[in-house]
Amino acid sequence: MTGGPAAEEAAEEHRPSWAKAAPEVPPTAEGETPGGPARRRPSLRTVAPALLLAAGLALYWLPVPALDESALDAMGGLGLAGILPWPLFAGAALLVGAFGSLLWASRPQPLLLGLVLVATVASLHALPAVVEEQPRFATAWQHLGFLEYLDRAGGSAPALDARWSWPGFFAVAAFVLRACGVSDPAELAEVVRWWPLAVNLLALLPMALLARSVRAGWRARWCGVWFFALSGWVGQDYFSPQSFTYLLYLAFAAVLLRWFRGPGRPPPGGVVPGEAAVGATTPGQRTVLLTVVLALFAAVVPSHQLTPFVMLGVVAVLVVLGRCALRGLPLLVGVVAVGWVCFLAEPYWSGHFDELFGGIGGLGENVTSSVTGRIEGGSATHQLVLYTRVGLAGLVMGLACWGWWRRRVAGYRERALPVLAFVPAAGFALQAYGGEMALRVFLFALPGAALLAALAFFPRAGTSAEERAWDQVSPAPLAALLAGLVLVGGFLVARWGNEAFERVRPGEVAAMEWVYAHAEPTARLLWLSEDPEESVTPALPWGSRAMERVRYVPAAAPRDPVLVAPLADALREAGPRSYLIVGRGQSAHLELDAGYPTSWERRLLAALDARDDLVAVVRDADASVYELRDPPPGPVEAAAPGPPGPMVTWTPWSVLGALSAGLLVLLLAVREVLRVRAAPGSPASPAVRGLFWFAVPLLVVVLASLVHRFWTLA
Repeated sequence: MTGGPAAEEAAEEHRPSWAKAAPEVPPTAEGETPGGPARRRPSLRTVAPALLLAAGLALYWLPVPALDESALDAMGGLGLAGILPWPLFAGAALLVGAFGSLLWASRPQPLLLGLVLVATVASLHALPAVVEEQPRFATAWQHLGFLEYLDRAGGSAPALDARWSWPGFFAVAAFVLRACGVSDPAELAEVVRWWPLAVNLLALLPMALLARSVRAGWRARWCGVWFFALSGWVGQDYFSPQSFTYLLYLAFAAVLLRWFRGPGRPPPGGVVPGEAAVGATTPGQRTVLLTVVLALFAAVVPSHQLTPFVMLGVVAVLVVLGRCALRGLPLLVGVVAVGWVCFLAEPYWSGHFDELFGGIGGLGENVTSSVTGRIEGGSATHQLVLYTRVGLAGLVMGLACWGWWRRRVAGYRERALPVLAFVPAAGFALQAYGGEMALRVFLFALPGAALLAALAFFPRAGTSAEERAWDQVSPAPLAALLAGLVLVGGFLVARWGNEAFERVRPGEVAAMEWVYAHAEPTARLLWLSEDPEESVTPALPWGSRAMERVRYVPAAAPRDPVLVAPLADALREAGPRSYLIVGRGQSAHLELDAGYPTSWERRLLAALDARDDLVAVVRDADASVYELRDPPPGPVEAAAPGPPGPMVTWTPWSVLGALSAGLLVLLLAVREVLRVRAAPGSPASPAVRGLFWFAVPLLVVVLASLVHRFWTLA
């Protein structure tokens, strides 16, 4: 007969609530009585973390005012990490020490743990917003341009940019702006500045809910959320659809694993499921929770290209492994995601068929372009930043694998967390995603990987007196503290190592405002790229206005800065109303990421100034704009934003397919509602079975319609 704590815990889970044993009363602390808390003197284990927290915040923030514009201009290959004063690093280490010291306590102290966690996230992510004058990251400014166009034109323009095929985030943001009475999206600059901090603080809420779905002790749960916060260096938290949909993804996964975990197959004797028991819910509560799940997915689908398919992959594998009770959900969300791409995102895939599907199956090539391809070239100092990113990602994923193994040895069967941690890697087999697939894979894998990494240090659930006693004398808190020190030190390098070219300077903003003011009816702006075919995103605050009137043209940046004649020729070929911009952010990118000489920008500007056929119309320490002294004759082309979206090619087949897809989604949603309202474990009702057979012919029609669309429009 198999015995032990694991078997007892498994048996306890399946007992009815009235038959479950009363929870074990923990031993009282000094100064308490069994009848309730008495007066307690603050213990060293309470005072020490509070002192470490106060000292850490003081050391971290006191030297920050010294980081003025001149200090920021001195950034090199290590970015912001290269100019940070040593007390700031010491303060970050003390914040780690404050959290680590709380893991030694005999019982959790939620208030202190939460304060240290929030203080750590705020310190790590608020730093650029405090020291830099302008909102950081060029693409965040471009997203402001989407809002400006929506506010001015009243609709999307799929012909201008692929992201208009997924306008959900921009539509919501524009609606909020109008509701708040904001007439100019440029007034959002302050919001954009603090957006990363808000996103990272909000992400703690679904992560905490996700941690509660794990059968683990309080140390493992808090440590998992902490590791998640210390590993948030990927940099996709700027004002963007990705940051918005990532929050929805976290909430989606948390609700599924907290309230819709399937029973699965019973584990072998002596083995306990790694997931916590699902709490009792009423049919009405389950219906509301299902509505929340569907609403989250419905908000993600029109907002981002990649996130819906990560969510689809995660829920599909959870259902296959029996860790999700919503067995019809993969088909339902799959129809919604594929239907949006095939019908409402037609302007994207019909013009980018090879880009969308050309990477399928090219696993090795996609991994290479996303990892080693981003490290090649550039300065040796800046390569340290890129290697740090690879090392940190490898460390977290390695700890996740170790956590899975330690749980297995301890008698727990983990299935849900490995799905969250490793299913996103399937993205490598789909496409390179512009060389960013490795970053996106780690971003989506991080919630599950961080919790598994915490289980590497605290693998037991801590339900028995023996396990609690062991946790108090175990070296695991010290090991977790050391891991936290490595992660926070790596964070400061990996996250802020690109700041020399991700920072937006005031002069660059002023130069772009001049371009917008002189883009009537249109203008072409040439910017310098190391590879005009592949590197097509400038390190400039571009596109925040006049989206349809300014065309951005990458021009080959000469390795020898004296050879600027091709740039003058490119201006002539671009036609009248064409300009060339040289910004410090773009120059820093060329020097650090593409291996251009250190004095490249200074020598280039001198060579441009020496030409008689060029004149500087904007001159600033941060940016310069040139035009031809005698522009070429000819008319300036008019703005052509194209027809408003959505743009759908309607044929008899596409009309039939769209109607069938809508009806199919409705039937599958009703079927899932009927299933969750039934008692858990009860057989499917006749209505549920009947709706399935009604859905089958509709699914066949939808698939045939999609095949026809791709065959005729690709």
